[in-house]
Amino acid sequence: MALLGALAFAFVPQGDGWKRVEPGIALVFPADHGPHPEYRTEWWYLTGHLEDERGARFGFQFTVFRRGLEAGPVPADASPLRAHEVYAGHLVLTDVAGNETRFAERMRRAGPLAGASASELDVRLDDWSLVRSGTGSEEELALAAADPARGFGLALTLHPEKPLVRHGEGGYSSKGADPGNASAYVSWPRLAVTGRLALDGAEHTVLGSAWYDHEFGSSVLAGGAVGWDWFALQLDDGRELMLFTLRDAAGAPPASAGTLVALDGTPRALHRADFTLRPSSTWKSARTAATYPAGWTISIPGEALELTLTPLVPDCELVSDGSTRVSYWEGPVSVTGSSTGRGYAELTGYAGSMAGRF
Repeated sequence: MALLGALAFAFVPQGDGWKRVEPGIALVFPADHGPHPEYRTEWWYLTGHLEDERGARFGFQFTVFRRGLEAGPVPADASPLRAHEVYAGHLVLTDVAGNETRFAERMRRAGPLAGASASELDVRLDDWSLVRSGTGSEEELALAAADPARGFGLALTLHPEKPLVRHGEGGYSSKGADPGNASAYVSWPRLAVTGRLALDGAEHTVLGSAWYDHEFGSSVLAGGAVGWDWFALQLDDGRELMLFTLRDAAGAPPASAGTLVALDGTPRALHRADFTLRPSSTWKSARTAATYPAGWTISIPGEALELTLTPLVPDCELVSDGSTRVSYWEGPVSVTGSSTGRGYAELTGYAGSMAGRF
C-alpha cells in the first residue's frame, strides 16, 4: 500500500518470533525512516503524476519491499549465503497519451546489492535507489531507477510540501479487531517533483507531484480478508485524502479507515462510519481474467465531500511473477466532484486472494 504494497501479510499467530505493531507505538525520525527487521514486512512507496515540457502526462510508481524470512538475529555461525531477508522492487510508468503501462521488477536477498540504511531513508536495490537528505526547507528525496530493457527510467528530486503524516493513532494504523492486526504507517502526502524521465531513448524534463508511504508490521490481514482497495488523493483545494477498505470473500469490508489532511498539514483520522466508497464500473484483464473496479464515488458527509474517481488508463494491472508473485492493479486517477484533483488507486485480491501470499 501504499496500504500494504504488493506484499501480503498473512495472519501471523502470537509467539512466532516476529514483533507486532501495537497501540502506542512511538515513531522517531529520521531513525524510523530506516528498516525495522524485527517486523516481518516493510515497504517504501512512491506514486505520482508527472507532466513533461510538451504537456504529456505520466503516472509513476516506485516501491521497495523488505520481507523477513527468519525472525530474530542472524546466528553468528550463519552462512553468508543464507537468506535472512529479501528485497523486491517495482518500477512502473503509465503513459497517459500512449494508453500504456510499463512495469519492471527486481528481487534480491539482503546484502551488498539490496538493503536499507539502519537509521535513515536510504534504500537500494541494484542500481535503483531512494534517498532522503537535508532538513527543514532543504529536505528532499532523490529517486533514481531505470530499466533499459523496457525502455524507461526516472531520475527525480522530491521536496515535501507538508509535514510527515502519522496515520491512525500516532502512526498505529489498525486493520482489524485484533490489536496486533495493524501496521505502522506514515506518509508525505504531497511532494513537489522535478527531474527527468526517459522513454524509448528520449529524455523528458518533468514536473509534478507525488505521495510517499512507509509502512511496516508483521500481521495485518486477519482471517477472512482477501484483499484491499486503497486510494491516495491530492485535492486542488490543498487537502489530501487516504482511504482504504479491506474485503472478505463476499466483498464485505472487515476494516476500513482513512486520513484527511488539512491545508495546514493537520491530519483527521477517518473511521468506517465516516465515509462510503462505491465502485461505478469495472475493467477485465485479458492476462489474468480478473475483473477490477474501474471508477468510484467517495462520500464523506462530515466534510461535504462527494468525489468521483476515474482511471486515466484502464490497464494498469501489474503481474509480478518475477518478484512478489502478486497480480494487482495500481494506477493514476483523476478526481472530480465537490473538489477536483488527482491521485492513485491500488486494488488487490481480485486476481487471487492475498491471504498468505508473498
